[in-house]
Amino acid sequence: MGKRRFKSLICVLLVAVMMALLAGCTTWDSFRHTFLDDTAGVGGNVIHIGVFEPTTGRYSDAGNAEVKGIELANSIYSSVNGYRVELVKVDTQSSPAVAETAIQSLIKMGPVAIIGSSGEATSLIASKYITEARIPTITPSATNPLITQNSGYYFRACVTESQMGAGAAEFAFSELGSRHIGLATGKNDTAATALINGFDDRITTLIKNENKKAKTDEDKLKKNDVVVMQDEIVFDEDGMNKLASDMRKNNVDVLYISQGTETMDNFFTLAEKKNLTNITYIGNSSWSNPEFIEMMDRHPNINVIFPYEAALDDRNENMTEEADRFRILYQNRYGTDDEPSSYAAHGYDSYLLLINAISNANSLEGADIRDAMLELSGVEGSTGKFEFDRSGNTIRTVDFYTIRGGELEYRYTTQTATESMDIEDIGSQEDQAVDKKKKKKTVNRLSEEEAEKVYIPKVE
Repeated sequence: MGKRRFKSLICVLLVAVMMALLAGCTTWDSFRHTFLDDTAGVGGNVIHIGVFEPTTGRYSDAGNAEVKGIELANSIYSSVNGYRVELVKVDTQSSPAVAETAIQSLIKMGPVAIIGSSGEATSLIASKYITEARIPTITPSATNPLITQNSGYYFRACVTESQMGAGAAEFAFSELGSRHIGLATGKNDTAATALINGFDDRITTLIKNENKKAKTDEDKLKKNDVVVMQDEIVFDEDGMNKLASDMRKNNVDVLYISQGTETMDNFFTLAEKKNLTNITYIGNSSWSNPEFIEMMDRHPNINVIFPYEAALDDRNENMTEEADRFRILYQNRYGTDDEPSSYAAHGYDSYLLLINAISNANSLEGADIRDAMLELSGVEGSTGKFEFDRSGNTIRTVDFYTIRGGELEYRYTTQTATESMDIEDIGSQEDQAVDKKKKKKTVNRLSEEEAEKVYIPKVE
């Protein structure tokens, strides 16, 4: 952290110089005239963007981080098309019940657009009211596909679980060149469904593309030649011992495993005892959390890779100019001791995307802003370049990071920008698997707490 902290201090000291230099840049000049015109907002011309976030309760850390990113963006890009932009905020209190009242109250305030929420269940609840009110809304970090699907007015700034799964497949197959990949999921772990289906869809495509280069049929790969193990276990002592045994038996060199910090701590301890340290372990975005990073101090010989969207590492060749501006101005506003998280970056980008859409629409009508959002292409945010698919999901490449010396370190960006899979796509793959096994699968609706994790499966 020392090296980055020193660089941050230098950046803050030079922020005035940078702003002066940016003033001569065509891109910044365009932003300045569009968003920072001193004559904008005079005469009481004010529009409101709603902020629908958990600033108290169990998800308040994520919610407050997103609010900080939103407020920073608003302080920079504070006007558009002659209107001053003010934020109106409501607190979901990390509660679905409170969120329902909060979104209705926010809609009555008449915002032209809304940002939020960081919670999966609260965003799902808001989706119905947002669609009925026809107010363009963007969630910075909620990944549940049902939030945006079939709404027409809900967008998301982050990638979804299926996109992360697709990215993991590309990293394992193309970057690492692995032909001994293992998959490990918990029994009845619906949260991993979208991840695994995204992985499966992408690995199938990669194998087909590779087979086109084969000179003979004998040279062609079959999926079973690449994904050599797929375990569904209970992550207790017996289950983890079985997983370790299966990994050794199948010569697994990459394991895709989407489990939390405590489970992975226990499994990595077992892996070290079983001498399974020459394996690359690919996980989910939660592995970027501070508690996971701290846990990895106990396992220095374990190699982990995971998707992480805050492209603020200057070793990442895909870092945008806006990412550099975000990092400098964030620490100028909040202090060098406050490292911006991916939540803050996505909050910042969400505001930026809405402002771009309002500017392009040259209208305050919800349908016009929605259409302008769908037409955005190549817009630079702090986490990358943006465009959206028909469901309001971003079409993005995925960045992968590892942990070195207690810090996040950039490792890889996928070569292919992937679209999110809709529930119908995931459901159809589940149906095919059921038919293949000649058995019926019943999935119950998840509780509100389970819905917060990632994904609500199709109910048969």
